[in-house]
Amino acid sequence: MQKFALFYGEALRRYAFPAGHPFRVERVERFWELVNKDGVANSEKVQVCEPVMAYESDVLSFHIPEYVDFVKKASQIGGGYLDRGDTPAFKGVYEASLYVVGTTLKALGMVMSNNASNAFNPIGGLHHAWRDRASGFCVFNDAAIAIMLAKTKYKLDRILYVDIDAHHGDGVFYEFYNDPEAFIVDIHEDGKLLFPGTGFEDEIGSGNAAGRKMNIVMAAGSGAEEFKKGFAKIIQFAEKAEPELILLQCGADGLAGDPITHLQYSPECHRFAAENLYSLSERFCKGKIVAMGGGGYNLDNVARAWLEIVRGLTH
Repeated sequence: MQKFALFYGEALRRYAFPAGHPFRVERVERFWELVNKDGVANSEKVQVCEPVMAYESDVLSFHIPEYVDFVKKASQIGGGYLDRGDTPAFKGVYEASLYVVGTTLKALGMVMSNNASNAFNPIGGLHHAWRDRASGFCVFNDAAIAIMLAKTKYKLDRILYVDIDAHHGDGVFYEFYNDPEAFIVDIHEDGKLLFPGTGFEDEIGSGNAAGRKMNIVMAAGSGAEEFKKGFAKIIQFAEKAEPELILLQCGADGLAGDPITHLQYSPECHRFAAENLYSLSERFCKGKIVAMGGGGYNLDNVARAWLEIVRGLTH
């Protein structure tokens, strides 16, 4: 029986910024505590897998060499910022970032080779990193690199990327804006209020990719009812895509009580998203889903939302 691949280990804990930063190690630790308390990690449906380090060549499939070299040097120095002030460098940040990428790619490989039914990397989904720069706590864009690998190694030409993080996934959305093989739908808080200030509903892709990109903008204060209405549009978009693979960025920062955003989702929204995408994946791509954790800065919210992702993908 194929099992759900859940990734956790010390190497994933390394991708966390210094004390006081919102993206801290306690996020994944709290999730792991709840997963074990719930018992799902010991379920016969779940296999717990160790993180894997990516090769530099994997990173270079998306990021430019000059930027990768910049991260290497900053990692050795261990100080300063990788962007304009959100993403601090620390000693070992390069290697920590390679583990995030490698783990997402391992998850993809297991799903594509039928060694896992689907998979979840809780520290993945670093969707703000662009080809040439870090941004918004994101150093290397594992989601974008997974899209590249799905195209090149696995020869897929209908890849569906769904992003439910409260922040617009600009580093994925715009870097693949003209790519007809990447179907991207992103539901997020209004960019007029929230970083990175992007993601508008008239942006639908260009050239051969026109109609293969979608932004769904949520007003501040939107809750579960509004999310479910928005997600109905995602399912319609996904059905037209007829995907061969689904990548899900399931940031938990849309839940009520997040210190950075203004949405009012409940953990039920993540269960709803996971179950609906699971059903769709069974129709189109034999259940192939790779989920990535993304943002979320209220520790209890992160743990509860990601637990619902695991439940929704293992039912």
